[in-house]
Amino acid sequence: MTWFIDKLSMHQEYPEGGLKLIGKHGVLRYDLATGDRIADTVNSLPLEGSYSSVLTIRSNGSSVSVTGNPSRFNRLDNLFGFERLDDCVAVYNQILLSLDLPPFTKSTRVSFLQSADGTKAQSVSDGAIIRSLDWTRNWNVGQGNELAFLRGLASQTIGRGLLPHLYSNGYTVDWRSNKSQYQGRGSTYRYDKAYLKAQDLLTHRAKRLRYANQEDIDYYDRVIQYCQDHGIVREEQSKKAPWLKKHDTLAHYGRCDEADFLPYLNDIHSAIQRLEVQDMTYETIAEQLLEQGICKSTQAANSTESYYLKWLHGTDLDRSKSQYHVHRNRLLRLGIDISIPHDISRQSPQIKLGEVISVTPALMPHWYRQPSVRSLRAA
Repeated sequence: MTWFIDKLSMHQEYPEGGLKLIGKHGVLRYDLATGDRIADTVNSLPLEGSYSSVLTIRSNGSSVSVTGNPSRFNRLDNLFGFERLDDCVAVYNQILLSLDLPPFTKSTRVSFLQSADGTKAQSVSDGAIIRSLDWTRNWNVGQGNELAFLRGLASQTIGRGLLPHLYSNGYTVDWRSNKSQYQGRGSTYRYDKAYLKAQDLLTHRAKRLRYANQEDIDYYDRVIQYCQDHGIVREEQSKKAPWLKKHDTLAHYGRCDEADFLPYLNDIHSAIQRLEVQDMTYETIAEQLLEQGICKSTQAANSTESYYLKWLHGTDLDRSKSQYHVHRNRLLRLGIDISIPHDISRQSPQIKLGEVISVTPALMPHWYRQPSVRSLRAA
């Protein structure tokens, strides 16, 4: 299934300096005793494009940074965006060149700085560094099935213990760590979510169409209608700076490609697959476990079903015991996650009604305005 690149933040150092200063405000620091100049500090400059799109750019004379959504810049929507990192960088580079700044370049050499004993050496590149990168794709779940599908996802943990959170309006589910001190959406390490795309487009409609002509208005409404007709649910995975630093090669532009990220983008898909295996043609959990070969004996299947029933009735399960993890792993293969307190309102339709939602990749309609790397002028 095709992945698209959404938000992207990049940075490149130029030790020789001499670059043009770009920012909204700047602060010059100097030594009061000697009058010597110490440093220039420049904040980011918002660069507005058409349809309420924006990039932020910063140059302090020896480094350049750009943050934004290259798949959305100067476009009405980004239902389908750039598939290649090179295309995203090409958009940024056209802007940088228009501002008399050097373009981002690929890394050809990575070296490591001397580090304190016992600490990981810090890598330094002669090219651009990726500070954050969002991957996204669209699922077709069928008209009218979107909210039920998101409730189903809200019954599944992902990754290493990331817990689901269903928003009160039912339009979005994201996953958070109960160990994180970050109290906003997601964390500063990674952020995963799925949401109703039609509702997202409707939320931003007035702002994006403020100065649009009738042709653009009709097109935007057609995109909304497409999302509604097909029940489009958007999946987004944000890889933040600490995550990229841990997977060091992925942070260096030019030393990785799109395929290198794929092994790390399977968590939500795995949750969807767990939901798809739920089947109400069996009378009991034990029969499902035996029929699918998850348990080899009736005794083992009955023991796991007993655990399932305890969870179903709200019994507090002792997670410190090894048998808890054995039963949880068995039930996960049926799409049931007992690490999350049971809430019937958030269970998937397969559990409640025996209905099956068909989940398929969303296909780009022939009339869709595809993204392209084109000449861009700084506003």
